[in-house]
Amino acid sequence: MKLTSNKQRLIGIAVVVAVLLIGILIYRYHGTWTLLRERVFSQDAIVAQVRQHRAVDILLVVPLLICFSIIPGAPVAMISVVAGICFGKGLGAVLNIIGITLGNLIAQRFFGRVSERRTKEPSKLVAQIGRMRHPLLGIMIGYTVPFIPTSLVSLAAVETAVTPRQLALATFVGSIPTAVIYAWGGDALITAHFKKALVLAVIVVLLLGLIGLIYRDRRRDAKVE
Repeated sequence: MKLTSNKQRLIGIAVVVAVLLIGILIYRYHGTWTLLRERVFSQDAIVAQVRQHRAVDILLVVPLLICFSIIPGAPVAMISVVAGICFGKGLGAVLNIIGITLGNLIAQRFFGRVSERRTKEPSKLVAQIGRMRHPLLGIMIGYTVPFIPTSLVSLAAVETAVTPRQLALATFVGSIPTAVIYAWGGDALITAHFKKALVLAVIVVLLLGLIGLIYRDRRRDAKVE
């Protein structure tokens, strides 16, 4: 029970910190909300207004990404897109990679501490990754494909027989594609490059096809057995 309560305490702290950080960000960007209420404004003025606080807001966005990566069901994608809007596709992608990777590693650490006390049956995704011939590939795919809850991938990660260094590398590599896509998508939205945003949306849909590799790898493993 103590380990479970520690996990709940971590999630509770992450929720409180996330709410606080969101409140601070909304306050800091109040000038943007004022500009958007005006009837006449230019695209360049909006971009300049949004991106004028980079140095300070890095200290807000990265912890927010970490918190959202820890909280089960939290929309990490939303914050990742906001990072692209506020910092551009380059710096936004870097911040996304740092925040999401650290958040997933922290989640893995705590899930690893409570996994032995878990009594519920694992989800289908967790079970499939655990049975893969190449579990590191499954972990990378799980973090790469959007719409898969990172908390489930983190749980699957700690239940595979891989070394901490391998797990950290797989987490880092798997976090890169979506971190970059969301940052570029946010940048495309605020700069009104909607064709680029559409292309990125198509790429996100195509990434869903990677889930099939998890099941194909599992079936090959089953034949070997």
